[in-house]
Amino acid sequence: MEENDLDINELVQRYEQMRYMGKNIYFDADEFALLADYYNDFGDASEADHIVDTGLGIHPGSPQLMIVKAKILVIAENYQEAYDYLLGIGEDDGNIDFLLIKIECLLNLERFDEADEILNGVLQSEIYGDDLYTFVTEAGYLYNDVDKYDKAISLLESALKVDNNNEELLVDLSFAYEMINNFDKAIELNNSILDLDPYSFDGWVNLGKLYSMKQQYDKAIEAFDFALTINESDVNVLKMKALSLYLNDNAEEAVRVFKECLNDSPDDESLYDSLLEGYEVMERYDEMLEVIAQKEERFGSEGILLQRAHIYLNQEKYEEAQDIFDKIPDEEKNSIDFFILEGELAIYNKDYATAEMAYTLAMIDAPDDEIIVDKLANISMEQENHEKAAEYLEKLISLNPDFPTAKARLAFIRFEIGAKEPFDEIMKQFTDDELRSLLNLLTDNEDADYSTFDREKLLIRLNEARETRVLFKNIKY
Repeated sequence: MEENDLDINELVQRYEQMRYMGKNIYFDADEFALLADYYNDFGDASEADHIVDTGLGIHPGSPQLMIVKAKILVIAENYQEAYDYLLGIGEDDGNIDFLLIKIECLLNLERFDEADEILNGVLQSEIYGDDLYTFVTEAGYLYNDVDKYDKAISLLESALKVDNNNEELLVDLSFAYEMINNFDKAIELNNSILDLDPYSFDGWVNLGKLYSMKQQYDKAIEAFDFALTINESDVNVLKMKALSLYLNDNAEEAVRVFKECLNDSPDDESLYDSLLEGYEVMERYDEMLEVIAQKEERFGSEGILLQRAHIYLNQEKYEEAQDIFDKIPDEEKNSIDFFILEGELAIYNKDYATAEMAYTLAMIDAPDDEIIVDKLANISMEQENHEKAAEYLEKLISLNPDFPTAKARLAFIRFEIGAKEPFDEIMKQFTDDELRSLLNLLTDNEDADYSTFDREKLLIRLNEARETRVLFKNIKY
């Protein structure tokens, strides 16, 4: 045990004994501050506050105690009150604790320029050595906490040059890089953590999550397996492993792991939905219905009819789906799942006006859902509303330039409408080989050979086809 640990333990023992015996409590200002910090660190803010107030009653105006008082206010998220209280201390550009609390208050009050001004002032001052390292590190943590990741990275990278074995620093720095989507750097730092502590459960879990975000699912699964050797019963890690298996196209194994999780945590409702997704990929609809029955038995019937109806849709059992749809209670008719169900049944019944309304309502809830936008494009085409279909397809291409057939469908629509500028715009998005295929379709000339045409000649020929209105109504959109 270090000498400081012995001192604080003796101090706490004296303090608690005096309180127990009802004696008047007297310590010097530094000792009061040390005691208050001790109880603060252990989460007993009320005791820390009592100690500070007692200390200030004996040592009014003590900067050490006033700083601890401000810390307590910050922990309670009373940032404006803490900042105003600090102003009563005056300026102390040499006190690291004072400056850090002031920065923390300003950051949480979103007075970022003022916080930066204090930070830059310290960095340009004559603070050196351990004090500077402590200040830079703690300031990095504070900027991380308010999502100012670039500034946090700059500070924490500087601190890392002084001590690259500080695990807390590495964790925060890895997190900051993750938040700016620099997953490679985050992985590098996380591996440094594991070099320091190969049995770090959190280190392996974070590594698995980072590899998952990079879509390197094999490595993610391996990292989660290492974490599970340290704590084999952690359901959250099992769930993440199962999700990685699912995304790695191993739905069978993912389902096995999800079922293992469900045995350990039968009250985790999300696991039932994860199992349903796995079974859906494998088109095992009977098992899906069994899981829904188990979910209904444990959690009640809310949302169950919708889920059953969607399973029948997947099986193209439209009459069964319609029967359930008609029984859905009013309070469940304002969700994206309901609108999609309504839209699909309306499409099946060729009621495109109802289908359009349903999918439009769905898009309000999920404006960037590619499948919903695609459905609206198809519905517009069925209604022969080419301009609206083109708008939806343009949105779809902006969301996903590689969405299957979206470019080709938009090209046919622009060809059908005949306006040159929109037609030219979509043509720019095609490769030369795609233009040749498109020209073959539009001119319907099986004997034509466009293999020697360069891009300019292909575009000229396509524009001629547009101008002469060579239309093919039999093309399926």
